[in-house]
Amino acid sequence: MARAEAVRHQRTQIFVHTWIVRVQRLVLLATSAICGRLATLTRMDLQWMRVLVELADRDTLRAVADVTGYSPSAVSQHLAALQKALDTVLVEPVGRKLAFTPAGKAFLPHARAILARYDTARGELSPEGQLLGDVRLAGYATGLAHHVIPAISAMRGRHPHLTVTMEEREPPEAQALLDRDEVDIALVYDLSLAPRSIPATAYHEVPMELVVQAADGRAPEEIITDPTTTWITNSRAHDDDELIQRMTAQFGVVPRIAHRADSLDLGIRLIVAGLGAALMAGDGPRHPDVRYSSLHGAAGTRRSYVLTRPGREQWRANATVISAITAAAASSA
Repeated sequence: MARAEAVRHQRTQIFVHTWIVRVQRLVLLATSAICGRLATLTRMDLQWMRVLVELADRDTLRAVADVTGYSPSAVSQHLAALQKALDTVLVEPVGRKLAFTPAGKAFLPHARAILARYDTARGELSPEGQLLGDVRLAGYATGLAHHVIPAISAMRGRHPHLTVTMEEREPPEAQALLDRDEVDIALVYDLSLAPRSIPATAYHEVPMELVVQAADGRAPEEIITDPTTTWITNSRAHDDDELIQRMTAQFGVVPRIAHRADSLDLGIRLIVAGLGAALMAGDGPRHPDVRYSSLHGAAGTRRSYVLTRPGREQWRANATVISAITAAAASSA
């Protein structure tokens, strides 16, 4: 039994090493035509591993089928093919779900590394001349307006054949699109006072401030501790609610959330009308009838991050766009 297990382990190691060598060879190829032929030869094996990784991230065959576009039976077939190639059981049924075996758990980081190296290699193989192609991006409105649009304007002259398409999304939605490989870059923010463990590059940070009617001359603490104060939060995410609750708890107050708005412009209009107060990032929209007041760190900061799928941050097109966004954010600070 021990000898058979050792043989299976050795085969797995050989399989992993072979794939790493294949990926490294891609980086050395001189023409995209050769790359295309190799990619065709290895695409199915990559799909097997991608299905395994998606199963680890999503738990069920149905969820993997939804994100990959395969049927559940095709997902099962890909898993079976990978296990046959490795001569090792990677997953086994437990109740109505599949659970990773010890061998599957051991192989999983290798599969992630192979896929990441392959994606990195594809990016490095792009021509060294002018950048070509499309970069799909999803992000929140302020990030798009303040950082992405200036970045695109700055790149237009240097990279006329590089196209950036964008869509406005709240951070959870942008992250979901990235997980499904429907965008290449996601801009997200984290309103938490303690940073979350997310694989991301931080590129901008701005304090959260109290926003009220300009005619309200009271100090921020008076407004926060007033039991009649009503609050305006985001209708598409719950970070605002959590932040307001944490901030008001420092003053011994339970907030009364009255309105929820998807648009910052609508939130500002509610404030102008005297219908509530809000916490907004200090770079939020200005209006002559509203006042932004510093809370001296009581509400933390909005941290902005740029995300890509593993290995793709080194793709030339992605790296160029990320660099331009970072530069635009730095110049606006």
